[in-house]
Amino acid sequence: MAGFMAALAAVEHGARVSLISRAPGATALYAGGMEIAAGAREGRGLAAAQPFHPLVRLGLNEFELVSLLDEVCARLRAALDRVGLPVVGSWRQTGWFADVHGGVRPAHLVPETVFPGELTALQGKRVAVVGVSAVSEYDAVEVASALDEVGVRALPVTVGMDLPAGASLTDLFGRPAPIVNATADAVAFPPGLEGLPPNGFELLAAVPSPHGWRLQRALEAALEASRVGFVHGEVGGVRASGRRVEAVFTSSHELRADRFVLATGRFLGGGLVKERGVREPIFDLGVFYEGRRVDREWPLWLQHLERQSPVPAFRTGLLTDERLRPLDWDGVVAYENLHAAGSVLGGYDYARGFGVPVVTGWLAGRWAAIG
Repeated sequence: MAGFMAALAAVEHGARVSLISRAPGATALYAGGMEIAAGAREGRGLAAAQPFHPLVRLGLNEFELVSLLDEVCARLRAALDRVGLPVVGSWRQTGWFADVHGGVRPAHLVPETVFPGELTALQGKRVAVVGVSAVSEYDAVEVASALDEVGVRALPVTVGMDLPAGASLTDLFGRPAPIVNATADAVAFPPGLEGLPPNGFELLAAVPSPHGWRLQRALEAALEASRVGFVHGEVGGVRASGRRVEAVFTSSHELRADRFVLATGRFLGGGLVKERGVREPIFDLGVFYEGRRVDREWPLWLQHLERQSPVPAFRTGLLTDERLRPLDWDGVVAYENLHAAGSVLGGYDYARGFGVPVVTGWLAGRWAAIG
């Protein structure tokens, strides 16, 4: 998502853009709901509680941050709508949605096919929860029971579909939604089906996620429509002159540019590599936890913390200046023409949603384009 937003912003600000990608990132695994403003709503409290949070390090005041969130959400919705994946909602209002395991999750932006399942709007209404007899990994009874607990009058309904033996939820992807003979205000379907009835909606997903697959394809289509060049491969080398990056290398390409954006994710995407310690593998940028470098200042203490809780791993990453230029191990801007965005940045819990990727991606792309 950060790389997509950076490319989109750079194109819209007049740059010619190439995107280097070795594989889909964590965005392709998302459950179907984007939580945008987790942390951002805390305003001044965020700076006190998380002083190394990427949004805090930007130095924005509350008015600037609110305006920026409005802008990036509008840009994202418009880009996805143009390629046939309309999303609805606002970072200003949190909705609550059920997933295929009966969990309830917050979200600000959701696909149009998910939005009718917002649980606040379904209070007191009768909802049929569709189960498929050939799919054992999804229990409609469990989901209906969970919906009952939050004030929705839910009943499980089992239908048959022509599926292979031992079918899973992934086998539903792209198939027509079955006809459901039940009297209900709304009908909840497992995700991935096509042609839902007018009162139907999709539940949020688990991994592998149909919502994530659709989003990944839509992001690629949106960039293709914006004439972004695609290079499939892994960056394995860099050529720099002083504090300026001149080119990066894959196994088959040399890509020269005026400016570069690093949006490689954290551990899942390979943006950080954890061996004996944690390192950034492309530029050897500084990696920090709570503002302290993790290579020598307190690696043993950090390992001790990680054995107790995953939170340190969630907050370990790069630090940047106010224009998202990453710092080296000594806390100095590493390269004048390199920006970083998304979950490769440290100082925040990257499991808490899309806010940092969409905001920092958009700003990194804009600053890379305008210099």
